[in-house]
Amino acid sequence: MKKFKSKTLALVASAAALALVGTAAQAHLTTFGYLDNGNGTVTLFGEHWHGDLSSAYSANGGVHVSNVPVTLTVTVPWIGVINNVSIAGMGFTGYADTFTGISGAYQDWMYTAPLVLGNGTYDFYTGPNCCVDEMDSGPVRFTVSGITSVPDGDLGNAGVPEPATWAMMIMGFGLTGAAMRRRKAASLSIA
Repeated sequence: MKKFKSKTLALVASAAALALVGTAAQAHLTTFGYLDNGNGTVTLFGEHWHGDLSSAYSANGGVHVSNVPVTLTVTVPWIGVINNVSIAGMGFTGYADTFTGISGAYQDWMYTAPLVLGNGTYDFYTGPNCCVDEMDSGPVRFTVSGITSVPDGDLGNAGVPEPATWAMMIMGFGLTGAAMRRRKAASLSIA
């Protein structure tokens, strides 16, 4: 009888361990949120379910975003973390609960580089690799709305240039124009 009880207890313990592993593999991201930056870009946020994050580690390169119907997919890397901020405190333009019932419960977030993302229906997927960015067995589809700085349906990875980039571009155009004027003046003096 003791032997039977110990075998039964071992089986129950094994089943419980497997159930926990199965749960862990279900969704490491419990919420996808997005924030319209007001400058033609949107930042994506993923709420992680293990507690405080020390880095924006990603075994899958980031978030894979596809428009629907799928004609284009872009991958946006996770670049930073925000810990211990409620979903209300994040000021999202919108969000989707990817693991029913626990959205907003953990308050620890990874966020992406800014991307171009207009209103529309998209598939968001972080990929099958563990650990920080594992999300279910496939993409989560939801409708993005409330974006005002990006035209509807736009999907891309190009961010708005930084002020220093603008300055370099303007300087480059000026130098190109000066060189063209000098070249034209030189050709006129030869004639």
